[in-house]
Amino acid sequence: MIEKLFRSFRSPFSATSREDFTLEEEVALYRHRAEVALEEERYNDALVFLAKILRLNPYDLQARMTVAHTYHYALHEPTKALLTYEKVVAASGYDESNSYSVAAREGIRELEGALETAALPLHDLVDEEESGEDTNDRAKTVAG
Repeated sequence: MIEKLFRSFRSPFSATSREDFTLEEEVALYRHRAEVALEEERYNDALVFLAKILRLNPYDLQARMTVAHTYHYALHEPTKALLTYEKVVAASGYDESNSYSVAAREGIRELEGALETAALPLHDLVDEEESGEDTNDRAKTVAG
């Protein structure tokens, strides 16, 4: 009796089971969900949907590029963005005429430029350490 009740609940939904979707339809569904999540600024949810697309098709350059942009501009995670941009370039076959490859290379240049300007030059760091040591030596000389 209970089994019949459960079957009656499942029967309307069995016609739309996951097996009835084509790969393209499943990718389109995840892409739509990712777009909605991005519009709602639910970036981590969007990354989950994008990962599902990439699991189905690792060479989906649009999804991979969206992941890179999400890390770069929304989540401000430059290391993850750089790694993902590099994957876009590799997945495009290093084709310099591919628009995703071109955009990924631009993202890489932008991030590398930002990282270079944010980094403290090594000579400044050494100068600060030496000046601290000189001050300590002078203090010892004066005290001694």
